Amino acid sequence: MSRRGRRAAVVLAGGRGTRMGGLVRDVPKPLLPVAGRPLITYQLERLAAADVTDVVVATGYLADAFPAALGDGSAYGVTLRLVVEDRPLGTGGGLRRALDAAGLGSGDTVVVVNGDLLSGHDLGSQLAAFEQDRSQRGAVATLHVRRVDDARPYGLVETGPDGRIHSFREKPSTPCAGLINAGTYVVDPSLLSAVDPGTVSSLERDVLPAAIARGAVLTAHRQDSDFLDVGTPEALQQAESSQLVRARAGHDRGV
Repeated sequence: MSRRGRRAAVVLAGGRGTRMGGLVRDVPKPLLPVAGRPLITYQLERLAAADVTDVVVATGYLADAFPAALGDGSAYGVTLRLVVEDRPLGTGGGLRRALDAAGLGSGDTVVVVNGDLLSGHDLGSQLAAFEQDRSQRGAVATLHVRRVDDARPYGLVETGPDGRIHSFREKPSTPCAGLINAGTYVVDPSLLSAVDPGTVSSLERDVLPAAIARGAVLTAHRQDSDFLDVGTPEALQQAESSQLVRARAGHDRGV
């Protein structure tokens, strides 16, 4: 039976999280507690809310901690599969490995998120935008982008008037407003076709620019919603009081 046309997600959770220092000595960054629960679970519930329930978590560092923390995913509304990297492959290589392990291929629709990201954007509308862009324009990826007043911490995404992404600019050295990559992708697995299995690759620095260079269509889906990359102890503390977390906690209490 063909598996084409599946809708699934890959959560990238294999990194060492070195900026977290001693906090990740015994706990991988995606499992660090935020408001009393593992950080990654906020992503799992957002996926479930967008009707993406087939989820692969790509693990590496302290991979043995994930099964006990997450179970089979049913507590968060998803069916969970864990894929373990035996050595660090980067976000591109890790994604390719996860796609292959889950049998996801060209024609499937895959949400790709980092396990340390909090985002308040409408994932369902991004999915719909990608599926329309793939059908009408042959797009292989649609990125969530948002405008910021100072892009120095992020780098810039440059688009045309039709929303097609033309290039990615490195982090500017002076304050500069513009569109940034907000860290949620919807892709056709063919995007990874040029990544050899088992090789180290960065999704952001290698895969996406190379796809543009070979003429692939990547589109931007702009939503200026809150998001937080929980990559440092300061960001972890900020997450505790973030509206993105408080709203979820209120939902859990029935507020």
